[in-house]
Amino acid sequence: MTTETVRADQYRSDLIKRLEARDDYGFCAAVSPFLSACPDDTYMRLMAVRTYLKLNLVEPAKALVRDGLHLNGADAQLLEARSSIQAVADSKCDWEKRRTVFESNLDALASRGMDESLIREAWMRGKSRYELYRDRLGEFQVRYRLGEGDWRWYPGFGRHSLIDDARELPDDIASQFPGPYLFEGIGLGRYFGRIYERTTCTFHGYSCALYVLERDPARLAIAFFLNDWSSLLSDPRVRIFTGQEALGAFIRELDEKPDLSFPVRLLQTGAVFDSPQTATVEAMSSSAQCRERRVLESLNELETRYANRDVHYWSRRFAEALDGTGPPLRILASVSRHTTFLKYSMRDARRALEALGHECRVLTEDNDHTTISPQTYHEAIREMDPDLYFTLDHVRPEFGAMIPSHLPVLTWDQDQLPHVLTKDNVAGMAPFDFVAGCSKTRCLTLGVDASQLLHARVPTCPEQFAGRPLSQEETERFACDLSYVSHASETAESFHRGERSQYTDPAVIALLDVLFELVPEAVRRYAVLDRFAMSEVLQKACLVCARGAPDQALEGRLRNWYIWRLADRLYRHQALEWVGHWSKRSGKTFRIYGNGWEDHPTLGDFAAGPVANGRELLCVYRASKINLQLMPAGFIHQRALDGLAAGGFFLTRLVPHDLDGRRFAALNQRIGELGIEDGKSLLARDDPVIRRNLRDILGPFLESGDHDSFDLVEWIRSTAELPAPDQVFESFERIVFNSPREFADRADFFLDHPSIREKIAAQMRRVVVNRFSYRATMATFLQAMFEHLRRAAAKRP
Repeated sequence: MTTETVRADQYRSDLIKRLEARDDYGFCAAVSPFLSACPDDTYMRLMAVRTYLKLNLVEPAKALVRDGLHLNGADAQLLEARSSIQAVADSKCDWEKRRTVFESNLDALASRGMDESLIREAWMRGKSRYELYRDRLGEFQVRYRLGEGDWRWYPGFGRHSLIDDARELPDDIASQFPGPYLFEGIGLGRYFGRIYERTTCTFHGYSCALYVLERDPARLAIAFFLNDWSSLLSDPRVRIFTGQEALGAFIRELDEKPDLSFPVRLLQTGAVFDSPQTATVEAMSSSAQCRERRVLESLNELETRYANRDVHYWSRRFAEALDGTGPPLRILASVSRHTTFLKYSMRDARRALEALGHECRVLTEDNDHTTISPQTYHEAIREMDPDLYFTLDHVRPEFGAMIPSHLPVLTWDQDQLPHVLTKDNVAGMAPFDFVAGCSKTRCLTLGVDASQLLHARVPTCPEQFAGRPLSQEETERFACDLSYVSHASETAESFHRGERSQYTDPAVIALLDVLFELVPEAVRRYAVLDRFAMSEVLQKACLVCARGAPDQALEGRLRNWYIWRLADRLYRHQALEWVGHWSKRSGKTFRIYGNGWEDHPTLGDFAAGPVANGRELLCVYRASKINLQLMPAGFIHQRALDGLAAGGFFLTRLVPHDLDGRRFAALNQRIGELGIEDGKSLLARDDPVIRRNLRDILGPFLESGDHDSFDLVEWIRSTAELPAPDQVFESFERIVFNSPREFADRADFFLDHPSIREKIAAQMRRVVVNRFSYRATMATFLQAMFEHLRRAAAKRP
């Protein structure tokens, strides 16, 4: 007995098991290659005939009988089978009946400028080799001829819909930025279509590239006949390479377009036996190495160009650009299109920089499936020779080989992303880098030089809110007495339940429940919970639960997320309840714009639905007699700044520090006069200016607060950098309320005195344009960066 005989017997045994299990699809998939090797096995041939007939595949059954009768020793059973199925109607499908789908798909390729003729011509030459069937369960089955009488199923025989739906997805498919993926063949297309759907708009419009490599264009034609893909094939992220030169064309595409990312996974869905996966992987690996080599060579060239530009050079360059004695700054920036606010912020920042006389170029992805490659950065740097690289929410180390080490970086941090502002990242900042925004306190704790940091708010863009006057239709649609715009509709109870469900540790859940009881009382007492009030609440909760302080990670989550957000909802919704009761009592119109308010248990009557950013939001600000600002972060927030820039009038709930601006300024000045450098020395000073202002700012926490856990002096300095409402808006205290009675008094007065309302709105708008616009902010950033460079240069010989 030969090895081949043993293998054939084992294979036959497996076929019999499939028959016994009534695995019709599995049996048909396996019997074809068996009969090619063992054509004289009449029993298996008859079983295949019966199974094909059971699945309504008449022509394949007839072919098995017909081929079997030509064999030596054909028995009577085959003759009987031939006579019994002779009259059974053929079940073959006509390809031409699906011609409309096929042509529609080719038209979609042609609309992208792709040459579809290769697929059409290959199909015309080879269509006689392919037969299409639809079995009893509605599955398409495609049979093709290898040689005379040698038929195979493409890409195999089976319940294709179930197989493709059950097939494992790539392990990164659930991430925000999956892929890209390379398909060697797409089979009948269902799995490819499934991957396409799962990778569409995975994060703010990002949809990864899908590369298709199919050496036989006729097989692409099969998928095009069976799937209506006119929309899919119109998508530029689907990149198809076919024909004998498919692999070479794919590699050339990657070489010529560096913004196309290499695939992270190769997926085979066609006929695996004729797809040389090794050749594809080797070609991609070689291409990736060449790309990396080109990047390093390009970076070295740029490093040489910038090598002699030290802090002295940059100090002089910024001085001349800002005082007008030299050419304006050349600023290169980048922002991802897969962001919500940041891409618009960068748009407004660029407009502001150009209004200041500087040249600014912004790099962004060309489309939703590419990246900004290092080569694209290098090309822009070579062309522009920038003096500054400007970015949002990222610092130098994240750009790796994209920018030379001696090109200054200005980071505008707007979101305090913890994975960005890490100790290693900030340690990689250069001496001529600068960070502005909301992260100064955090960066100081990580060892960054204070002169490289500026505490700053996100401004508004008056140009965006200076549109044409409201039409009569717009006025009628949006007119009301009071309005509030926010998506913060989730109740405190709902937020607590959601946060509670994130934990399995009973001790943590118990701590959350106690905090949920304590925070409302703290909000009633302090209105806004600063770091001292949050510490007090957390300490009380730990005492009630008879436990020690939580570990650093949990404490950070409780402070910066749970307590803050719970207090935020309580603070806002409490004020909205005051407004709602007043509105119903006085008969005034009150509207709350945003998502989810219609489901709020007590404020749903005022829900007005979401309002689109842009013109609709401008209409709300202008058509509302009174707008509301209710953020515990303070009045000077982008929502209020946008509304003031649009010409709206606001009332705001009191945030204590909004009235502390002059106190912080006086305290900061006195600290500088006395040369105080740390919190311990500050608290020990028996100075009337210091004691009075500390008492007014800290209240009971002057004595009881934990002043050792952070730098009190740096906190005062950073806070003093931010102009407070009481310092810049002369009528600010007139628009503040902190109780239902105060709100009613303010609202009634200003509704009865429109001229005063309009005068205050105009005054505040002027301040916003002059101090809180993108133009003013960018000027401040550049000046602060210059001051840092000047000081850094003075320290170095």
